[in-house]
Amino acid sequence: MKLVLRICLILAALGAAVGLSVLTAVCICAGRNDMPEKSDCIIVLGAHVWMDGRMSNALTYRCEAALDAWQKGVAPAIIVCGGQGSDEPTTEAAAMVQWMLAHGVSESAVIAEDQSLNTKQNIANAMSIMAEHGWKTAAVCTNNYHLTRALWIARDAGLDATGIAAPSTKDFLSVVRGRVRETCSWILYFIRKLS
Repeated sequence: MKLVLRICLILAALGAAVGLSVLTAVCICAGRNDMPEKSDCIIVLGAHVWMDGRMSNALTYRCEAALDAWQKGVAPAIIVCGGQGSDEPTTEAAAMVQWMLAHGVSESAVIAEDQSLNTKQNIANAMSIMAEHGWKTAAVCTNNYHLTRALWIARDAGLDATGIAAPSTKDFLSVVRGRVRETCSWILYFIRKLS
């Protein structure tokens, strides 16, 4: 019994060490400033829309960063990604299209991808739209703590991509929640890569 307990404690300590190491890496990567290269399009990854139709802070920051990059000429077109979750009144893409149009992006410059429910689907579906237009390169826009994994997924899918790092939400609990969730996502990503 003591041996089993000792093994369990060792495994728990190893798990905690791995988790803490990955969390540290997520936090370090969130602080980096990516410089997007001139691309065929900007891909804005989806995030939550509240039941009253307002975009979450995370989604608003992504839109603001993408708009800034578009205005600076990083790319002539913007693909906004995100389907409708069970707790959302509309698709994330539709909310972003309305936001972009209200902020001066021409209707011809913004394309909605409204079927995806996660980052991998955001990228895959955006790549299908890119193929239809003959586009090869993209600047992927998401919140800074999420950008590293988003670019891993994009490059794994064969996309020639650089990143646009939008800020994180500012309240402490959201920062902690986002980084802990991203830590779990990094671990799952590496487990899937190994299998």
